[in-house]
Amino acid sequence: TDAGHYRCVAENDAGTAVKVVTLALQSAPVVRVTPGVVAAHAGQQVLLHCTVSGEPTPSVEWQRDGEPLPEGPHARVLPNATLLLPAVAHHDTGSYSCLARNALGSAVAHASLDVQGEPHRVRGSLIGVINAHELGVSTLDASVMDDPQTGTTTIQSSISSIPPAIGPLMRVLVTIIAPIYWSLARTRGAAQSGFLLTQGTFQ
Repeated sequence: TDAGHYRCVAENDAGTAVKVVTLALQSAPVVRVTPGVVAAHAGQQVLLHCTVSGEPTPSVEWQRDGEPLPEGPHARVLPNATLLLPAVAHHDTGSYSCLARNALGSAVAHASLDVQGEPHRVRGSLIGVINAHELGVSTLDASVMDDPQTGTTTIQSSISSIPPAIGPLMRVLVTIIAPIYWSLARTRGAAQSGFLLTQGTFQ
């Protein structure tokens, strides 16, 4: 290629003069996105790398399903043109395009994203008497994520307002069993309003 730095030197009895000129050959954009196909679980971080060349330096725009992709908490373009999706959800499934433009033209490359395993979120409450101590109302929060590839289910759960007086062992039992029951029962359509656990009633 003829692109590069050219140095012109002029000399006479009075001295020497030097001039350096840089020659850059203009070219239309060339763009590549990797990986081209992504399968991710809900909540997972995804990076789509866009490699661009061209002269003048092309501008870069990301699109989803043919529409400009707005930047925000759920999608961010890094300085090297990589698209960062911090925590993908089912609605992020689609075709992503990296579009590069300069004065000589434009080019585009595509990648597809398939998001699997959207979590199911449930909430319930536990009321009643356990070990002769009134619970009042304890709130149960849980999420369930099924992985169809492995056949496993991941449960994240929490329970609040358990009185310390019900005893350490029973406290652990309620903390573990209550959210699991509610998560599985609700997501499978089998919740029972009168489920009884050691005289504590799920509602």
